[in-house]
Amino acid sequence: MFKKVEALTSSAHQDLRFTKINSFEFAQTMLQSPLCASELAMASRFYPIVFPKEETTPLALLSLDQKGNHYVDKDGSWKVPYIPAHFRRYPFILANADKEKPDNFVVCIDREAPHFAADLGDPMFTADGTPADFTQQTINFLQKFQEEMKVTQTVCQELEKHGVLANQSINIEKNGNKSTIGGFRCVDMKKIVALDDKTLAGWVKNGLMGIVYNHLQSLDNVKVLAA
Repeated sequence: MFKKVEALTSSAHQDLRFTKINSFEFAQTMLQSPLCASELAMASRFYPIVFPKEETTPLALLSLDQKGNHYVDKDGSWKVPYIPAHFRRYPFILANADKEKPDNFVVCIDREAPHFAADLGDPMFTADGTPADFTQQTINFLQKFQEEMKVTQTVCQELEKHGVLANQSINIEKNGNKSTIGGFRCVDMKKIVALDDKTLAGWVKNGLMGIVYNHLQSLDNVKVLAA
């Protein structure tokens, strides 16, 4: 998705301007998207949400046939009303600047994004080199997304800890052709029900049960995506 990532600095990008482009062509090959907890209620209306085998970050499935993102039309428009924040932040991203300090992030851009191709648009910096209002708003959005993703990952680790995630596969039949999609996990509700009351009460309070219900509800979208 990102082709040429550069740290955004006033020294290197003082004259850089940003033009809003309503095209998600850059996401046409993406097959999934991470989601934070605050997105799940909306995302569950349109996307199947699952958990990868190695992590507990909720993922929106964007394809079942590995042929590209089925939520992006040929003209680059997004087909459903809700667009994951993972894509809405493009062409900006927070990148780790120091491996020894995991929380040391810097704002970066995709320098080859078409948003920066024109001389017109919103300046990224003021004349004195401080972030322009648009840039600061973008930084705030990135930071909020990063923080919410971290909280979501921490909360969802409880699913791994209590062993309620089970390997899952989807059988698809279309035009007489059968295929199986796997490599992800779903919540086993029978294991949830078997948990003690104290654990379940804690999950209600910290929002994890909401995540579970959004996830289970979203699986109905598999049929829509397969079609």
